[in-house]
Amino acid sequence: MPDHLALRPVTEADLDAFDAAFQSESGATSYQWFGFTPTVALREALRARGLLAGADNMLAVTVDGELTGRVEWLERRWGRRDTSLCWEIAVGLLPDWRGRGIGTRAQRELVRYLFTHTRVERVQATTDPENTAEIRCLEKIGFRLEGVVRRAQWRGGRWHDQLLFSILRDEFDLTSG
Repeated sequence: MPDHLALRPVTEADLDAFDAAFQSESGATSYQWFGFTPTVALREALRARGLLAGADNMLAVTVDGELTGRVEWLERRWGRRDTSLCWEIAVGLLPDWRGRGIGTRAQRELVRYLFTHTRVERVQATTDPENTAEIRCLEKIGFRLEGVVRRAQWRGGRWHDQLLFSILRDEFDLTSG
């Protein structure tokens, strides 16, 4: 297993690497391939706010100092804007780094970061019901399956169900590794 996993702010070079890796179905995986998408807005958000402190945020994932992917967190609301904020997380690993447990470790670190540095009570994630690797990952972190969000995602020419998982602040051990 790789040694030191860290999250750090994204750089322009990281976005170049993500563009190169994720602009194909084989690079993005069939669960994250939504067709060719422009990345101009990401680059503008990087210049304006470092991809931090907004409704959509990103950190780079490194292992022993080498870029391995990214984690993201997005605002979601289950009621009034001023009282019902939670974060929805996602991970994208560069192809050569998949299948090594890095996604689990990176998402665990992101949850720790969010519960340490923001006031949210809930962190959630969604995934395709066939994405067994991500389901196992979320379960290892302590996420609980809440249910199926039917036909929620358009991908590959058809609608796909999504599984909704969540973890609450008091269910997550901030000291665990």
